[in-house]
Amino acid sequence: MFSIRGASSSFLLGLLGCDIALPAPLPAGHPEEVAPRTGGTLRYASFGDIRSLDPARANDGVANSVVIFLFSALIDFDQKGKLAPELAERWEVLDGGTRFRFFLRQDVRFHDGSPFTAAEMKRSLERALHPATPNPSASYYRNIVGYELYTGKKVPHLDGIEVEGTHVLSIRLTAPDAAFLPLMTLPPARPVCPSAGATFRDDWPPCGTGPFQLREGGWAKGQYVRVVRNPGYFVSGLPYLDAIEMHFLMNPPTQRFKFEVGELDFVRDFTHADTIRFARDRRWQDSITRGPDLDIYGESLNTEMPPFDNVEVRRAVAAALDRKAFTAVRPQNLSIHTSAIPASTPGFDPAFKGQSFDLQGALEHMRRAGFPYDPKTGQGGYPKTIPYLVYPLGIHEKTGQLVQQQLSRIGIRIELRLVSWATYLSLSQRQGAVTMSPQGWQQDFPDPSGVLDPLFSSTSINATESSNSAFYRNPTLDGLLARAHTEFDPQRRSAIYGECNRILADDAPWAFTTSLHAFEVRQPHVRGYAPHPVHSFNFSRTWLDRATTTVPSMGPSR
Repeated sequence: MFSIRGASSSFLLGLLGCDIALPAPLPAGHPEEVAPRTGGTLRYASFGDIRSLDPARANDGVANSVVIFLFSALIDFDQKGKLAPELAERWEVLDGGTRFRFFLRQDVRFHDGSPFTAAEMKRSLERALHPATPNPSASYYRNIVGYELYTGKKVPHLDGIEVEGTHVLSIRLTAPDAAFLPLMTLPPARPVCPSAGATFRDDWPPCGTGPFQLREGGWAKGQYVRVVRNPGYFVSGLPYLDAIEMHFLMNPPTQRFKFEVGELDFVRDFTHADTIRFARDRRWQDSITRGPDLDIYGESLNTEMPPFDNVEVRRAVAAALDRKAFTAVRPQNLSIHTSAIPASTPGFDPAFKGQSFDLQGALEHMRRAGFPYDPKTGQGGYPKTIPYLVYPLGIHEKTGQLVQQQLSRIGIRIELRLVSWATYLSLSQRQGAVTMSPQGWQQDFPDPSGVLDPLFSSTSINATESSNSAFYRNPTLDGLLARAHTEFDPQRRSAIYGECNRILADDAPWAFTTSLHAFEVRQPHVRGYAPHPVHSFNFSRTWLDRATTTVPSMGPSR
């Protein structure tokens, strides 16, 4: 637990050192036109950690960025954000959009050598959706025929998933679903080795069909994960890398120091000062990439707990936040964003105003809620202090200070409590545990349903590991979200999501603040990298062209 008197001093400290010279980029070994080479270990880090690498359970950005290395999907998004075949060679949409038939590749084997078949795909899906599996995304697949009976433990198998041949799988839905194919790209729909069994267990070593595999000793929780090339990968010649290492719980300054001396090859977590330094240094410009706005950030207000069970208090919070101050925390990464749909998502309406800063309006909302506050005397407001969880080193550690300052101006007092990443995830997603928490969400696929369904549908509420951290229930919104799934006309579908956006801006289960795009720096020897329009890290065709074979050692053996 900690408390901060103000944010201005930390911002000043963050700016110190901006003029300290950066070292030059480490040289690559060959000219740009050289063909890709196989070999080497790509190393990067995160200030966060991973709770699980089981695709049926993983539901945070850090874990999912590794899950896609280990587990392939039937279909996935290509570099242009379009659905493309992966484990399935092709697919058919039948019966008015209620049946999807997948024709599977016949040359795929799991990491343990067992063949990938339609029966194994059915087992994997049933395992992910089994009622004993802690899968926060299970309700996404509720339109599969037999889902309610299966998750209610009334039948042993999902009738809607049919094995039509050794390499032909069919999935039947209760109604047409315009978002069903994108759902098949998500981690829970990625097949797992037969060793995973038919039901979830916490001690299963992750094993799939992806370009990389996890060997014994490759994952030390709280330290690192090391995945190595899958020699039996079904795409000929890929991957180029021998291995990828991700180190955990490493603060941004340490990441930068290790990057400069060559112990890390790629960095995304930067202090404000270091972001400015790299952005200004001409020598590094060819090594910087900026990703699309895939994430939205905001303050999640638990609608089941006082005072946020009162919509007027939620509206007061949404009106009290000055988003311009938030973007100053990380100007190279953050943009003001005041609605539920990310700017890079089809259906986003740039003309929609959303929530906005209005201090006098916020005070009026507090008065309507029964908690009037006098800024001159400091009297009134909500009488209790609200605990507010933040985890170390992330953006929220800084923006939380701003939330504390800005809400104090309307009589809402919050106490910042510093907890670990794992504790933050666990408590903020547990029913009745946290009144208010900072949240971020990266769309799982480029469609409004990939944000609105997990964050705000009542079907996404779980007692634990709830992606709907506001525990928000709105029958009108639920009805609109259900309609959108059955609407295939783009204009009518966009209009439905526009109405959803208006409801959420007004009802304020989140006070939306910013959107995030990645600011990434890589050493010049990291070749073939480009940001992906959906996935956090795109190392599928990355290769290394080091000028020297001597690599500084850190973590596990090379």
